[in-house]
Amino acid sequence: MSAVAQAADDGDFGTVLRIARVAAGLSLKDAAQLAGVSASTLSRMETKPGRAWDVRDLRRLAEVFGIPEPLFGLSRPVSGLSTASLSAGVDEDGDPMRRRDLLATTAAVVTGAAVLPLGQAAAAYGMADTIEDVLFGRATAAPIPDHQVGAQIAAARADFRATRYSQLARRLPKLLAQAVAGRDAASASEVGPSSTRLAQAYCLATELLVKLHDDGMAWATADRAVQAARAGDDPLTLAESRRWAATVMRRTHHREGAQRLMLDAASQLQTDTGLIDTSAAAIYGQLLATASYTAALRDDRDSAWTLLGEAEAAARRTRLTKNDRFNMLDLAVYKISISRVLGDFGTAVDYARLVDPAGIAAPERRARYWEDTALALHGRGNRQAAFQALVTAERDTPQEVRFRPWAQQLTRDLLSGDRSNSLHGVRDFAGRIGTL
Repeated sequence: MSAVAQAADDGDFGTVLRIARVAAGLSLKDAAQLAGVSASTLSRMETKPGRAWDVRDLRRLAEVFGIPEPLFGLSRPVSGLSTASLSAGVDEDGDPMRRRDLLATTAAVVTGAAVLPLGQAAAAYGMADTIEDVLFGRATAAPIPDHQVGAQIAAARADFRATRYSQLARRLPKLLAQAVAGRDAASASEVGPSSTRLAQAYCLATELLVKLHDDGMAWATADRAVQAARAGDDPLTLAESRRWAATVMRRTHHREGAQRLMLDAASQLQTDTGLIDTSAAAIYGQLLATASYTAALRDDRDSAWTLLGEAEAAARRTRLTKNDRFNMLDLAVYKISISRVLGDFGTAVDYARLVDPAGIAAPERRARYWEDTALALHGRGNRQAAFQALVTAERDTPQEVRFRPWAQQLTRDLLSGDRSNSLHGVRDFAGRIGTL
């Protein structure tokens, strides 16, 4: 939002905070409770001009409300790998990780599966409902204006890109319920836009469920995303919902069908839009790149590289930049991924050397870089460098490492192979992310 960008440039962090709170759908009272301050204190934070801010307060507020730290004048540099330090690792079909620590409570809010009884777990996170409750009609909400739903979707999408998965899990049930209510209450002229909003919300739910390896629930949300998008009025949202449906198909071993669905979606998007603007071109490129990765998982080497070449040609043709949702840096990371999946670990490491992860704006995409780089290094037998990449990934995107099977399995592999105790700190690391 331009108002946020202007406030951040002016150092008006109170306005940034207020807009983030409203986008999250939180009252002043509820937001103050989350932040651990009184409502009057939070009100003064939002409205008092020229306030002297404590850096520790800004960092805490950024975490609580999902505000990117640069908007508070903060930065957190990422340490990359040196080119000198640059496996058949675990891919998306590996065994589901043990749900412990943060994952257990996050999964509780998403699906109700938790160590605590559902009511206690949800209450601990300020929630009464789960995604499953919304899907089965046990949770409802009053409709809110379309622009507010849009703002909340934007905030939820920012959580995902920043790998704030536990925060996204707390946000999603209410957002889904409000989007459903908005669609159900829409007039004939409003059904299209409200259905599109609902599809976008279901896509976000699918993204999170994929991260948590809850493929069964992801099937349900992906299907609802496609159905809502078909009733909507936006070909980009329809293409995106079909991409996530195909991703869930791929993860459940329907890879050939998944690849066909992605290519059909890309072809339809090209027909519907002509790819004349960068938004459509970015989704088109992402569909082709995802189909390329799917071909690699099918061990179809020729199709994998051909499709990725077409995605790169489309990106160059439409001059996608780092500000677009899919760009040349994303393609560079896909080259690492595809080489690694095909077993070309040396090539994957060579591609990794060409990428500066600090240049990848979205933490979720940086996490993919660290994943493929660490697994490729392990595949090459460079255990020390693989562990270094794993530690850097945790420092950069901690929830990605603590939630995802690849990091858990790689840590176990490093532990079991460290018979000479040469990997200093690996046991402490394993304990920290819950694999011991």
